[in-house]
Amino acid sequence: MAARCFVVLVFVSFLVMSVSAIASNSRRGSFSTIKQLSRKGPYIGLITVFSPEEEAFFRTGAFTPDAKHPFVDLSGRRYRVGKIYGKKVVYVRCGVGMTNAAAATQQMLDLFDITGIVHFGISGNLNDSMSIGDVTIPKQFSHTGLWNWVNPNGTMNPAKVAYLEVGSYNVPEGDGVNLLGRIGYRTEELFSVSIEPNTAVSLWWMEVSQQWLQLSRSLEGMELERCVNSSLCLPEKPKLVVGLNGSTSNIFVDNAAYRDFLFQTFEVSSSDMESSAVVMTCMSNGFPVIVIRGLSDLAGAESGDNVIHTFGPLAALNAAKAVL
Repeated sequence: MAARCFVVLVFVSFLVMSVSAIASNSRRGSFSTIKQLSRKGPYIGLITVFSPEEEAFFRTGAFTPDAKHPFVDLSGRRYRVGKIYGKKVVYVRCGVGMTNAAAATQQMLDLFDITGIVHFGISGNLNDSMSIGDVTIPKQFSHTGLWNWVNPNGTMNPAKVAYLEVGSYNVPEGDGVNLLGRIGYRTEELFSVSIEPNTAVSLWWMEVSQQWLQLSRSLEGMELERCVNSSLCLPEKPKLVVGLNGSTSNIFVDNAAYRDFLFQTFEVSSSDMESSAVVMTCMSNGFPVIVIRGLSDLAGAESGDNVIHTFGPLAALNAAKAVL
């Protein structure tokens, strides 16, 4: 038995050392490249989410890769280095969800010489005064996925931002007791370089940088794409709106009732799965940030299947045009 345990320990130790050596060599090479690139900085950081947004961004042809170091691979992500209209940028596709968004943002801020972050992509539309194809540049975001599922027999905590009474959506109305009860929405805890270390501040709204938001107001009235192709066009010309509220959670919203609840309760006009994580990470580190999102669908208000696959590429292209 002792001999067998010894063999297992030796094997595990060898395995750990081998994997660590491979990872270390790869990271060492990436860090060396990043160090060289930082001497050429600073850069504007660009973060998008998934392939259709990336494809729309590169399809514009505005991005010119760095001649010597066009990209750096790190932690499974490819950070692309280059210029847009003479401005130095570092671009990365972070991946879907808040964990991916926060991880990629923190890594970019830690390793590259970054002046600030422009985050962009598509989102669901919660506001009936907005339309598919429109672009929103929100002033602030809430994390609407941080909540407690309350015991049906429990008391309501006044510290919660809001409650969703699941039973209010019974059909027929009031038919019996809904055992799902209620959901209580919680505030975030922000740790930041601007406050005492290891001290969290509770907040509901995470604000983008005011200076960049004011600069973005000059984009209102810009020309946006209306047609997916020659045979499929939107009924109205898309518009760009600055200064609304946005929401983020690890939930893809495709439900009309929940869509209406979010808009009526929190006055949020868009819903996505990454933005508040990017904004909060930038706030924590003291970096400017702005978010540009194209509206790809009605978050469940349309009849039938969600139209994100039909209008997502158009929304992504309009967002990319605003970024440029």
